[in-house]
Amino acid sequence: MIASLGSALCYWHHFQRTGRRSVLETDDESIGGHFLHLLHQSRPRESWVRAMHTSLILYAEHEFNASTFAAPVIAGTGTDVYSALTGAIGALRGPKHGGANEAALEIQLRYRSADEAEADIRQRVANREVVIGFGHPVYTISDPRNEVIKRVARTLVEESGDPGVFT
Repeated sequence: MIASLGSALCYWHHFQRTGRRSVLETDDESIGGHFLHLLHQSRPRESWVRAMHTSLILYAEHEFNASTFAAPVIAGTGTDVYSALTGAIGALRGPKHGGANEAALEIQLRYRSADEAEADIRQRVANREVVIGFGHPVYTISDPRNEVIKRVARTLVEESGDPGVFT
């Protein structure tokens, strides 16, 4: 399933956006490289593949989260593996789990500068609003994966020469 999922997602993504069918075979030697190749429709840089692998490992090391919990619960009912994975993906999509990443990016994109972002976030925290991307029910002080992925992101930004939303 893991080996097939990236191909299925990329096929759907490109077909939905362009109406064209994608070639799903590459000669990449890893799941991360294959996925990036299909997504960008060209061979990815080695640094991108390393970043993808690091990200996948960090997600796998996220202890016993909602989607990881959902899969064995569903499988425990005696259903098929496809139903268990679909349920796990459904849990992952939720705004309090994997969907929070998309919401956090949408929040970041609304600001024109780091100062504007800081002022708005401080005001929201002072008003006791829930701010996606700030706070975690398990990692109340800091997510230990954060430092690793920040180093990866900084490396990619330095390589590209465009700080983009990283700053």
